[in-house]
Order: sequence, then C-alpha cells, then structure tokens
Amino acid sequence: MSQNSTKTDLLKAFDQFNRVSGSLNSSFEQLSQSVSSLSDAYSLPVQEQVSMTQHLRALLDAIPGAVIVLNAQGQVVDFNLAARELLGEPLIDELWRDIVKRVFLAELDQGELRTASGQQYSISTRPLGYEPGQILLLSDVTQTRQLQRAAQQNLHLMTMGKMMASLAHQIRTPLSSSMLYLSQIVDGELKQEKSQKFSAKALARIKHIEKMINDMLVFAHGGQFHMSEFSVSQLIEELKDQSQPQLQLHQSELLLNKVDQDLLVNGNKDALLGALANLVMNALDAAKDQVTIHIDVALNQQGLLQIIVKDNGCGMNVETMKHLFDPFFTTKPDGTGLGLAVVKSVIESHQGRILVDSEEGAGTEFLIELPCLQGSKTQLSEELK
Repeated sequence: MSQNSTKTDLLKAFDQFNRVSGSLNSSFEQLSQSVSSLSDAYSLPVQEQVSMTQHLRALLDAIPGAVIVLNAQGQVVDFNLAARELLGEPLIDELWRDIVKRVFLAELDQGELRTASGQQYSISTRPLGYEPGQILLLSDVTQTRQLQRAAQQNLHLMTMGKMMASLAHQIRTPLSSSMLYLSQIVDGELKQEKSQKFSAKALARIKHIEKMINDMLVFAHGGQFHMSEFSVSQLIEELKDQSQPQLQLHQSELLLNKVDQDLLVNGNKDALLGALANLVMNALDAAKDQVTIHIDVALNQQGLLQIIVKDNGCGMNVETMKHLFDPFFTTKPDGTGLGLAVVKSVIESHQGRILVDSEEGAGTEFLIELPCLQGSKTQLSEELK
C-alpha cells in the first residue's frame, strides 16, 4: 500500500469517528437536558409523565455509549442497554467504584478505563440537576487510539526513511577514517607507538558509528517499547548513579529535589533513563566544566508528571532551538545529531511532550510532561465524586 493511500485511509477513518463522536455527544447532551427537566415534569398530568418517562427510556437505549445514572452515594439507579452489555449484572444499587473494579483493569491508560480484552473507554460526567447525583457516559475509544497509534507510526516511518539516507552519509566519514587507520596498521610498517595511536583513533571512530546505530535503533522503536509500572523516585536515583562518573569528570554537580515515593509511571524505565541521561550529557558537553544541573520532579495541576532539567551552561540561540529535535542536526563537531531526536521520540512514545527554553549565556531548561498513574487516578476519582 502506498504512503498516500495509507494517509488517505487514516484521514477517512478519523473523519468517520469524528462524525460518530459528534452524534454521541449530541445524544448525551440531549439526555442531560431531558433529565434536567424532570423536576418540571412532576407538575404534569400522569399520562404526560408516563410519556416523558418512555421518551427518556427510548433515548437512553438509543445511545450507543454506556449510560449510567448514579445517586449522591455513588450507587447505580438507572442504566441503558449498552451499559448492561458492557458492565453485566448486577448494576442497580451497586456502588460505581465496585463496578469499575469488577469490569476494568486497575491501571489507567491516559486517564481512560481499559478492559482485560484491550477495549478502551473514555468517561464523561454530567450532574443530574434535579437532585444530587451524576450521569456517566462511557464511550468506546479503542479504534480511535489504534488509529492515533497507526498515524504516529506512519509519520515515524516517513521520518525513518529520511533518516536512513542521512545515516548512510553520516557513517561514511568515520568509517572511511577508521579504514584508513586500520590499513596503515595492517601494512605492519608502523612503529608500535604509532600503531597504538592509530588503533585508538580507529576504535574511537568505530565507537562513534556504534553510538549512531544505537541511537537509530532506539528511535526506530517508535513507541513499541515494552511498558511496565515503575517508581519515578527509582528512575531519578538510577539517573543520579549513572551520571556520577561524568559529573566528576566535568567537575560538575547534579541537584535533585525530593521525589514522592508514591509517584508511578507506566512505561519503559530504561528508555526514559536513557532520555534523561542524554539531557544531562548534553548539558555537560555544552558547558564543558563546572556546570550545575537541577532536576525537579512533581505533579502539575493537570495530574501530569513534570520533570524539569535545567542547567546554567552556555545556552542556545533561537535558530538552534528551532532545529534542536531534528534528526542529524548537531552543533558538535563529533555529534551524531540523533541524541535529542531520540529523547523526543522516547517521550512521545510515552504519550508525553518535551519543551525547551534557552538563552545564550543564561543556560537551558527542558520541560518533560508524562502521564502519571497517581495523577490519572486522582483526576478520575475527582470526576466520579
């Protein structure tokens, strides 16, 4: 299948989903308005009350999403057919939190509910209006998330195609140098001292090639990392231990704030550790010596894990910042130009984002935001109160 054909299919699928989502939201809004008008319905004749009740029941059952009505205590007092098919029985008088535990997995994916079979549901809430309580709407977003991942993967493959051409060019220079040094050694006419010197230079060039290939392999994962739950404090502690030798070599220091032991992330710890270590090494390489690097970790108001990596180094100009995350863009004579592209790829594969702020002579600050299990659970529990 051609690249244009794939993109067209994805756009059509997104357009179809948007139309369905619009219809679903419209139905839910109509239901919410109808429910809010129930307080006025009690003054109507009995026959009209029965007619309105039947209308609401028909509306409830016609909505393709699962609709659940909760009282002030969080117990189910009504639901539609889609809710019964999704959640099973019993439902009436059951606490919503108990139903969630029974039907869905404990971990949240981007603040959404997920079943053991892999189905993913977003949740919307509205107040009842006529009395304390809530209406919940569970929408199946499984296909949407799959399409988003497919679109991201498609974009990633397009970038990979451009990168492969650049990689071949980037490898050619160090490979030619190492071959030249090795050919001199193989001739056997060099003195031992010069032979050792050429061997060291050839090895350095080969290590340079190895780093480019390793960075390319990490970038090529494109979000296909194995994910598991791990502690953020453990991640930061490992980063500190891993960075210590280089910090000492550059006569620099790494300052960390105290990280909450309960902060958990669902992701690939090794990949995130490599990304953060890359930012630390970038700061050391740019400033050379006696740099101070601050790393602050906290939950922001949106419930996202926020990691700030800030240094007091030489900083960057505006033009450099524009291309900072472009593959093979580098300001270092021996740089691979893949380091920060890899960092961005790793962060985005965890549904996060990375921003940079810098000024020449005033240091650089990277801001990373990632979904956090604790933040997602807190946010969901607030919605369901």
